[in-house]
Amino acid sequence: MDLIVKVTSPDPRVPLGDLLRLPLGIDVWEAKTDHLIIRAAEAQVDRIARIGYRVEQLQDIDTHLATFATEAAAAGYHSVESLEADLRQLVQSRPEIAELREIGRSIEDRPIWALRIGERRQGVRKLLFMGCHHAREWIAVEVPFLLAKELVEKADDSRIAPWLANGEIWVAPMVNPDGHEYCRTHKRLWRKNRRRNADGSFGVDPNRNYGYMWGTLNVPTSSHVPSDETYVGPRAFSEPETRAVRDLIARERFGGVITYHSYSQLILYPWGYTDKPIVESRDREVMDGLARRMQEAMAGVHGVHYTPEQSSQLYPTAGDTTDWTYGIYGIPSFTIELRPDSQASGGFILPASQIQPTWEENRPAAFLFIKHVLEVAGT
Repeated sequence: MDLIVKVTSPDPRVPLGDLLRLPLGIDVWEAKTDHLIIRAAEAQVDRIARIGYRVEQLQDIDTHLATFATEAAAAGYHSVESLEADLRQLVQSRPEIAELREIGRSIEDRPIWALRIGERRQGVRKLLFMGCHHAREWIAVEVPFLLAKELVEKADDSRIAPWLANGEIWVAPMVNPDGHEYCRTHKRLWRKNRRRNADGSFGVDPNRNYGYMWGTLNVPTSSHVPSDETYVGPRAFSEPETRAVRDLIARERFGGVITYHSYSQLILYPWGYTDKPIVESRDREVMDGLARRMQEAMAGVHGVHYTPEQSSQLYPTAGDTTDWTYGIYGIPSFTIELRPDSQASGGFILPASQIQPTWEENRPAAFLFIKHVLEVAGT
């Protein structure tokens, strides 16, 4: 049986950070300075305790699912089919400024959709919002979708209209459709795509499969073991889902990227593969400054706190999306970890009643980023 446990270190000779470097096959849910929340099998939990860590069982997985993964909790979220239908409806409502593009197809041959919003002018600045690299993070579909919905439905508003006249905003709400559908119908906490691996296991973590510094780490949060939750894949861009994003960005040359995930309420920026900060002081100042301004904008809506920090402060990752977009293209790149703040509040299973307030607090941050890329950065 899998358990959700809290891990702390009672002994300074056994640093908590060392646990994130041991090949234990654990699923890290939260990484704080004083504790970790992980999902692990009973045998793994016993091993962690024998190493010298203090382990507190919070819930078994079945109880967690029974508590949070209810029909009511799922009712407000998109499926693969309903998302496509709603994106098509947005295009039909404003075909002069909205266009649905198939940017690639998944392992199981599902289309990966991106909505291009703008007046189709040549040579304009562009930016990209993405969601759902990780299947179980359903709220990461809804926030970018609701952003697209607002931009299309309010395209004539005095604030939005100049953006669409002089730039393009692209939104790809569901990068991992196979994984998302699988966790809707089979296994709610499924994270990866649906690649069948050589050892018979399934899935590659799309957010460890990008080409910049791919495979340079081999830790629980960026693993070379196919059955692990963060399996990096057999090679960089081995997955059609990440190749679709790669080719879109290479073609459109966006001036900035935000990719949505959950959970923990964080605003993350490169680097993830190293603890060292970005060398270029101007780039570092821009991203740190934007992250702090986004945090302030978010907090001003419902008083919910998001923490801005370098990605590696959460935990080490190699081959993630924003390391790649910044490392290759040098553009402002952010991962926003959405609600909730803890496993006790549902973790990856956010109640549907929180979709709207999560969007509301992320709206000003998204608009701030759009303004920076389309107005400020181009001046």
